[in-house]
Amino acid sequence: MNDQVLLRYQPVDESSALANRIPAAFKTDPGYCLMQELQAIDRNHAVFLRAIAEQNRDLEAYLKGQDKKLELIAAKIIEHEGTAPDQKKQRVSISEGGLSIQSDSPLANNGYLALQITLLPTHHTLMVFAKVINCSAVSAGGYNIALSFIHLKDSDRQQLAKHIMQLQLTQRRNKTSDD
Repeated sequence: MNDQVLLRYQPVDESSALANRIPAAFKTDPGYCLMQELQAIDRNHAVFLRAIAEQNRDLEAYLKGQDKKLELIAAKIIEHEGTAPDQKKQRVSISEGGLSIQSDSPLANNGYLALQITLLPTHHTLMVFAKVINCSAVSAGGYNIALSFIHLKDSDRQQLAKHIMQLQLTQRRNKTSDD
């Protein structure tokens, strides 16, 4: 799916990528830290929400609404704080298996990258590692770079799947309204 995300990346060696060693610069991003904490709270309380849902659907819906409010507030805080200097909004082609990006400079085929991908508009941030599958020059200048995610955590894969489904639904709605 074509999408627009906030993206920062840094080349890493193979052992760092395979060991999921997050670069220090990525760990200090306040927006990333805030969203990671909120997502951890969601994961820790998922069991309770499921138990509540079995007893009372209205209460479950209310609590999910409150959670959505908190996510919107956090997204606005992150927008207000701004992005890291090396992070930029970028058009990408994204799937559960990888990412295709444009770059001004080439990246080595079979090299590894640490990626911080912030999905918009939710500002859910994923910290993932990828292998450069292909880097090819574009006639208009720059490079097309195809990346394959490696050792993607199940929670990140679920987040990507949810985001892609939302993109598809939005795309269908837009197509229907255009017809």
